[in-house]
Amino acid sequence: MESGTIRKSRVTRAVEAVSIFLLLILVGLVSAQVFMRYVMDSPLTWSEEAARITFIWVTFIGAGLAFQRRENLRIQLLPDALSLRPRLWLQITMYLIEVAFMGLVIYESVPLLWRLYPAHTPALDWTQDVFYGGVVGGGLVIFGYALVGLRDAIAAVRQAGRNR
Repeated sequence: MESGTIRKSRVTRAVEAVSIFLLLILVGLVSAQVFMRYVMDSPLTWSEEAARITFIWVTFIGAGLAFQRRENLRIQLLPDALSLRPRLWLQITMYLIEVAFMGLVIYESVPLLWRLYPAHTPALDWTQDVFYGGVVGGGLVIFGYALVGLRDAIAAVRQAGRNR
């Protein structure tokens, strides 16, 4: 799969919709807090905490979308210098590292969520796992996209071998 190719699957559209929805909620929460604090002189007690939770979720879901679009920070010096087959093998290696890393993040984060479950947030009285669940949610998005990228890179190596 070429790095510039973006496949708009139903999953990607759903992740984009969730990201947009969360971003709209975030803007609404922050706007309400600013209005209530500076115009009404009666700040909301819960909106800052809700905005923080939403911001965490938007950040990690957005990181998954950036990963899928290959818009994350990366240095292309080596891949651009390689011919097609070595570049594809480098891409497979990178996807394997990404799958392993995100698998480790998810593996270590899920038990942490269980430990945080009994603790509650001060203003909303929600469990802390909601607060930090964005790490697992975004990690699952990145993990899934890394698996798809790995599959596509392996298919590209096979195709390049046939075209030889």
